[in-house]
Amino acid sequence: MTKMFAVIGLDKPDHFARRQEVRPAHLAYWEEKTDAMVLAGPFLDENGNAVGSMMVIRAADHDAATALVGADPYATEGVFASVEVKPWNWVIKRPEHI
Repeated sequence: MTKMFAVIGLDKPDHFARRQEVRPAHLAYWEEKTDAMVLAGPFLDENGNAVGSMMVIRAADHDAATALVGADPYATEGVFASVEVKPWNWVIKRPEHI
């Protein structure tokens, strides 16, 4: 049985350009893992630039979720300064197919 995990990845300061360079690989990575990805999007600064990511993913357990996120190009290519992976339960406005 899979569980859901919320992922908070915060970028290193002044890494917007690096994020943009790595973004195609990040998107391709998660496109290959469509069964794991539930939803995702960037955190924005006051100018509308991405400064981090929020994702909800599916995985068998916390170790598997952490491994998935650890292989994300934003993690492997040095965009993220920190990453938190926490068990998460979708309660409000949960789509029927989840």
